[in-house]
Amino acid sequence: MNEGKIEVTDQMKILIINSAEPEIREFVLNIQQHFNDSEVTCTLLEYADCLQTDLLAYDGIVISGSPQGDDIVEHHQPFFQWILNYPKPILGICAGHHITAVLYGGSYLRGLESESGDLPVDLLVDDPIFHGLPQQLTVHQMHNDSVTLPDGFIHIAQSSQCLNQGMKHQEKALYTFQFHPEYLNPKLFENFAAICKKD
Repeated sequence: MNEGKIEVTDQMKILIINSAEPEIREFVLNIQQHFNDSEVTCTLLEYADCLQTDLLAYDGIVISGSPQGDDIVEHHQPFFQWILNYPKPILGICAGHHITAVLYGGSYLRGLESESGDLPVDLLVDDPIFHGLPQQLTVHQMHNDSVTLPDGFIHIAQSSQCLNQGMKHQEKALYTFQFHPEYLNPKLFENFAAICKKD
């Protein structure tokens, strides 16, 4: 195994759920590449197929972003109710961040905290998801909408323009981020895989 790679077992499996429509693969393919670099076995799934899939067969789940705006959170709610009771680690990105926050009672903010480009984000807590990372990261942003922090979550990252850049559930390994780590921050995927291994 290459130096610096995480150790994983042959049985370790990560499910990547595409929150975009099936023809839009940019986000999930970038995520898959980062896990492949860490020798983690990945499966790609379209969001509409969640209800017909044994999600407990995986060691962890990543929910991708989506370029679709407006009604995505409301439209996707029926496919993601399982998040509320899923016992294994989850990592939600952009749309996954919004869907999770609203499911847990957070508010959806339209056009109030928009960001675009490579911008700094401050990490607010010492947590395994941030292992080996500096307190401030340069991350890739591409969002018009954002969400408030729901009850039962810890605020873990923020930027000058968008308050809730990251959150973690208080009782389980459920992490979500507003920014897109698949562009500039592969270490977050390595850390998530390590959390899945321990969980």
